[in-house]
Amino acid sequence: MPPTSHSITSPAITSLDPETLASSPWRRLMWPLAACLVVMVAAGLWWSGRPAAAAAIAGAAVLTLAVFLGLAAARLLLSGSHGVVGVARAVVEEAVGSKTPVLFVVALVLGLPVLPLALDPGERLEYRLQFFLNWSLSAASFLLAMVTIVLAVGSVCGDIDTQRIHMTLVKPIRRWQYLLGKWLGIVLLDAVLVGVVGIGVYWAAVAFGRLPAGDAAERSAVDEQGFTARKIARPEHPQGAEFEAAVEASIDQARKDDPRGFARDPAGARRRIRSQRVLEWHTVSADVVASYLFTGLAPAKRSASVVQLRLKPFADNVGIDRAPVRFALWLNERPYPVKNGVHEDYTLTSGRFHTIEVPTSLIDEAGRLRVAIANRNLVPPGETRPTAISFSPGKGLELLYRVGSFGGNFVSGLVMMLAKLAMLAAAGLAAASWLGFPIAVLTGLMVYVSAVARGFLADAIDIYTGLDRPDATFTAMARLRGSLLLERLDKLELWDAFKPLPSIAADGFLALVPSFGKHDGVTEIATGRLLPLSQVLATCGELAVLYPLLLGCIGWMLLERRDLVNVSGS
Repeated sequence: MPPTSHSITSPAITSLDPETLASSPWRRLMWPLAACLVVMVAAGLWWSGRPAAAAAIAGAAVLTLAVFLGLAAARLLLSGSHGVVGVARAVVEEAVGSKTPVLFVVALVLGLPVLPLALDPGERLEYRLQFFLNWSLSAASFLLAMVTIVLAVGSVCGDIDTQRIHMTLVKPIRRWQYLLGKWLGIVLLDAVLVGVVGIGVYWAAVAFGRLPAGDAAERSAVDEQGFTARKIARPEHPQGAEFEAAVEASIDQARKDDPRGFARDPAGARRRIRSQRVLEWHTVSADVVASYLFTGLAPAKRSASVVQLRLKPFADNVGIDRAPVRFALWLNERPYPVKNGVHEDYTLTSGRFHTIEVPTSLIDEAGRLRVAIANRNLVPPGETRPTAISFSPGKGLELLYRVGSFGGNFVSGLVMMLAKLAMLAAAGLAAASWLGFPIAVLTGLMVYVSAVARGFLADAIDIYTGLDRPDATFTAMARLRGSLLLERLDKLELWDAFKPLPSIAADGFLALVPSFGKHDGVTEIATGRLLPLSQVLATCGELAVLYPLLLGCIGWMLLERRDLVNVSGS
């Protein structure tokens, strides 16, 4: 057994101590000289008329400085003498020794300037900004997920394979404390890297947003729809109580027409009927003026000059892709827009999102805005009436108004990104507590892919088995698959009978894995939508507390039962 006075870290890691690096006078001057050189190069590029290159050089210097300051802060936080803190500090030093943070920053510095070059300069500036934010944050999240899984698995498996784990466990530290220290160190390192991502992407986005816009409307779109945090208001039916009464009457009629069918799934029947009536309300036929009431807009009326009406119209029963949709608009009984005394119609492309800016002066004092839409579509050839216009309930018709800043929204998105990495770190540690490095990495990757593509995988399973019940719970789907299995066995359809068996196991696994899509703030940041504090707290509670606690308990139980003396290292 190794002596109890042996350090937790290996000699290679200990040699990277900042005090050792600073012992040479030349090395003391290396970083200040490098910083001065970068400043001089950036200044020269700026004065020579190349501000973009100067900003890129300065950004690379800032990111590098952020890494060193972040690592210094992490070391300061982990300067205690407790065993858990010592393990966490060893993880950070091990990662620094492997140059993983440096490689990540290099990839970030090289990738951020290249990404805008892939964009069409003829595209509107707000679309290019959205694309940049979406892809830069998504790519950074993917790279950080890979780094986190490899670090978590490699740290535990490396300790076990090289027997370094005995140097730690011989001290007064339990195995669960060992795993907790590993998780704490990886999360702190992830926090540093997420901070670097935030600085780099925010810096580039601000520079990107200052590019010249095509016109005043494009500049307004960047400022009012990009660099902002907007809350979403969904429409209510103007005849509230009467509409609800009509829905209940339809439900009662369906119960009378088919009592046995209704009794089999009354909740599902009610949902289907309500959805049908809401869809009818969101459909504007040739002889109907549909109205939609937005409430709670008093804060927007006080704090902003405009709000955005975002809609995605569809031209029904038309075989032409992207067919034009034509309609007239009234806001609180006033025609809009009116130019030179004429109420003008809108002509928009079907199947695409469009944004109409609405002056807040049109909102009444109670914070209400009634939007009325009249169908003005032309009569298609061979038809006698214009094509109906429809909006998907929910995101197909909504009102957005500013309630916060882009910076605050951006920080909330970074916090959610860190919460996902905390969960992946716990998954990697749990896998490495029992499995060798290659299999543990594959297990961590399987958890990550399942969390990212959870909705797609669930739909694929339903298509494979011939069952598609998107609103059904796991137990309901298990009963459905069980009944289908018995039915196909009774008909001797052996291959089809086999399909539900793996699907039940796959459904069970997906039910245990959280959906990262539900906790993804990238789309909201890119489109200027508010990330509510409740959503951020829920994400942190589920992904950074609940799942790490459960996975940590699993990893601890596996590590307690693992023979750490006779390991194959495979």
